[in-house]
Amino acid sequence: MPPYLSVIVPLYNEEESVAGLVDGIREAGKRFGFDYEIILVDDGSTDGTWQIIEALKSRNENLKGIKFRHNYGQTSAMVAGFEHASGEIIVTMDGDLQNDPRDIPLLLEKIDEGYDIVSGWRINRKDHLSRVLPSRIANYFISLTTGVRLHDYGCSLKAYRAVCIKSLKAYGEMHRFFPALGSMTGARITEVPVRHHPRRHGVSKYGFDRIFKVLSDIFAVNLIIRFSSSPLIGFILFAIPFLVLALCFGALCVSAILGNWTSGKALFFMVSAVLSTMAAVHLVMLGFLAELVVNASDLSHTQLSKISKRAIHVAGAEAK
Repeated sequence: MPPYLSVIVPLYNEEESVAGLVDGIREAGKRFGFDYEIILVDDGSTDGTWQIIEALKSRNENLKGIKFRHNYGQTSAMVAGFEHASGEIIVTMDGDLQNDPRDIPLLLEKIDEGYDIVSGWRINRKDHLSRVLPSRIANYFISLTTGVRLHDYGCSLKAYRAVCIKSLKAYGEMHRFFPALGSMTGARITEVPVRHHPRRHGVSKYGFDRIFKVLSDIFAVNLIIRFSSSPLIGFILFAIPFLVLALCFGALCVSAILGNWTSGKALFFMVSAVLSTMAAVHLVMLGFLAELVVNASDLSHTQLSKISKRAIHVAGAEAK
C-alpha cells in the first residue's frame, strides 16, 4: 500500500542540517498512525548534501532522494517532489531546521477537519528585519490581489491534499503562491500558527533580488487566477497605467517645449513617453498572443472531445 503522507524537503547546501532534519521528521513520525515517506530533493548542492542523503537512504527505507545537476530553485525542487510523491497528503518544509517537524501533526489535524490546503504561520519569526519586513509587505499584496488572505505565504511548512497540488504548473518563485493557485480548484484553505527557529547552520539563500522575482510572479499569478479564460482583458488592464504615464510624460514634454524649460527636459519627457507607450503596446500584444493560445487550446480540447464521442459511437455501433 502507498504511504498516506509524503514529506518533501528541498535542500541546497544543507549538509550540516539534513541529518538532524530527518531525525526530527522520524521523531514526529512516531505520533503518526499511518505509513509515511520522506523525499529529499537536492537542488544542485555543491557541498556534501547528496552524499549525506545517500547515507541516510541506506538506513531509512521510507526515504527517497532526488538530485538535480544544477540549482533550479525551490519551486522546481518542490514540483519534482510532488511528481515522485505517493502520499494522499503532501507536506512541504524547509531544510534549514527553521521549520519544526513537530508541527506536522498540527497541519494534519486541519486536513482531517476537511481543509485541502493548510499553511503554516510563523507568528514569532526568528529572522532579521531585512527579511521580515519585505515578507510582510509581500504577504499583504498577495492577499489583497489574489483574494486568498494568509499571514505568511513565505512559510514553506504547508500541507496539501495531493489532488489539489499535483496538477498545478509552477515556475520561478511560485511555490509561495500554491495556496492562491489551489483556490482555483475550489480548495478549502486555512492557516495554523507554527514554531520558527533561528538558523543554526549555513547562510540564507534569499537576497533582495528575490523581491523583483516575487513582484513578477504576483503579476503572473493574478493573470492566471483572474484572467485565465480571457487573458487579453488582463493584459489591457495592466497596460492602462503605462498609457496614463505616457500621457503624463507627453503633456510634460509639450509644456517643456512651449515653456522653454531647461535644455534636456523636453527630450527626457519625450523618451519617457515613448518607453511607456511601448510597454503598453507590448502588454496588449502579449494579451493577443495569450488569447490565441487559450482559444487554440479550447479548440483542440473541443475537437478531441468530438473525436472521442465519435469513437465511442462507432464502437457502440460495431458492438451492436
